[in-house]
Amino acid sequence: MKPQPPGPSVLRAFVAAEIPEGVLKALAQVQAELKARGVRARWTRPANLHLTLKFLGNVPADRVAAAAAALGSVAAGHAPFTLTATGIGVFPNPNRPRVIWAGLAGAAGELARLQGGVECALEAIGFAREARPFHGHLTLGRFAAGAGSGRIAAAVADYAAERFGSFEVAEMVLFRSDLKPEGAVYTALARARLNESF
Repeated sequence: MKPQPPGPSVLRAFVAAEIPEGVLKALAQVQAELKARGVRARWTRPANLHLTLKFLGNVPADRVAAAAAALGSVAAGHAPFTLTATGIGVFPNPNRPRVIWAGLAGAAGELARLQGGVECALEAIGFAREARPFHGHLTLGRFAAGAGSGRIAAAVADYAAERFGSFEVAEMVLFRSDLKPEGAVYTALARARLNESF
């Protein structure tokens, strides 16, 4: 059975950090180069690239305020930090590629603590904890089952040491996701600034 689209009182939501224009342009260039090399994927629109901290799924509209408040409490306990988009990889592995992503380097410990805080705060108000371990990344595209792995593996190797730019994580955003024929449209519902006084 296909999942039903959310009704008027339910929305699809996720928590993420936004990526600045300079890094988005660099990643768009990578996508263009991969396409030119014959790597075929459903590419994420550059404007939609973000660092997902938690996917909430279908959320009753009347719970948005509670989720936003929880994010605000988490943000108050964390200082901003800097990450660098670097290298590309695939999930789950090069032999069975399903997702192609740009990696993140830098303040990995701070990122893990922030994401863990988000998980705990949202679990406390009734949102299920993510079963899979968190791996911070920026999703560049998705492959259909059976995608050829040879070109993908070569591209991953060639871009392993590439750096696509650094950015500061200073804010978390609660986004609404609306699935449209032309792709997903994201709308910010609430923002939580990290604590710059730390």
